Amino acid sequence: MELLKRPLADYLADRFGDEAELIEYQRFPRGSSRITSFVTYRPAPGAPEEKLVFRGDLPGGSTIPTPLDQEYFIYDTLGRTAVPVAPVLFWEARPEWTDRPFYVRRQIEGSWEIPHFMDLDPQYDELRIAISKEHLRKLGIVHNLDWKALGFEKYLSAPASVESAAVHFIDGLVRSIDEYKMEALPLVTEAADVLKAQAPVAPRLSLCKGTNGLGEEVFRDGEIVAMSDWEEASIGDPAADFASLQNFIPEIERDGRKLWGLEQALDYYRETSGIDVTAENVQFYVKTRFLGQVGYGHKAATVTQKGLADIRQVWTGTEVQHLGKRLIANQIGLVTDMDPNWFAELNLTVE
Repeated sequence: MELLKRPLADYLADRFGDEAELIEYQRFPRGSSRITSFVTYRPAPGAPEEKLVFRGDLPGGSTIPTPLDQEYFIYDTLGRTAVPVAPVLFWEARPEWTDRPFYVRRQIEGSWEIPHFMDLDPQYDELRIAISKEHLRKLGIVHNLDWKALGFEKYLSAPASVESAAVHFIDGLVRSIDEYKMEALPLVTEAADVLKAQAPVAPRLSLCKGTNGLGEEVFRDGEIVAMSDWEEASIGDPAADFASLQNFIPEIERDGRKLWGLEQALDYYRETSGIDVTAENVQFYVKTRFLGQVGYGHKAATVTQKGLADIRQVWTGTEVQHLGKRLIANQIGLVTDMDPNWFAELNLTVE
């Protein structure tokens, strides 16, 4: 196992006892932010198998410019709330075992894949709407957490007010770009100024997940049993989470009647969460996603420059970064050959 200096079987014995037996190891093939590995082991002869997730940085570092210990803190803290997450077991940084700290959590039974969710056949309309509603309910739980009482300000910078939330969010993205940028980016400065001039007021300040939607959450029997991928978590306008929903608000129209879409989803979210997120705020944060895209593109480029990148990091540092720049340029009117319907871009993600 690449996160360990010594054999995985020895590590399991060290952590879980001499009788612990390695059954299976599998590297998760999706995603480019960090290493995710699945380990199945048996704690003792005749005992039921147990499943673990090992999570650590790639050799050249993460594509996402947030530290691994922040992700560990989020999982560990949310494990004491109503938000469904995989339970964290421990943080590992002992030098005799690893040069790259990692953490281990339980693997939750389920799958991110939902049969027929992307199927446009009308017979699956109810399924698709039900899944969308389930995700909205879980987002509502996240957005209603008392993040101050939970100590999230230790890792996540919070805006001073609902009026400053959008500007605070943009400033954070620009700082991240400045830290890792490989070239001068006057385009980013111009876009940030344009977006700040359009900044909306947030309905409240919430813990926001960042990357969410299809491919990020673990389902079992139609219910989300674990919310994953918290690397881009922030404190701010909950509308920001609607800017990266990855297909979880399907547009469904039958016989000229709109069954589901953003308007219906926001109505349902408002009813179940008590938070008044507007379509206008969602549209604003979709625009800011392109700044984030340039940011993690440049972070991936720094890894590529070290000669330590995997193929997805190379792709993120080149093609994804270039697309982000074009989308930003379109946003401030420098190019006009791209689709102006920003909701069509909700699925952009590096995960």
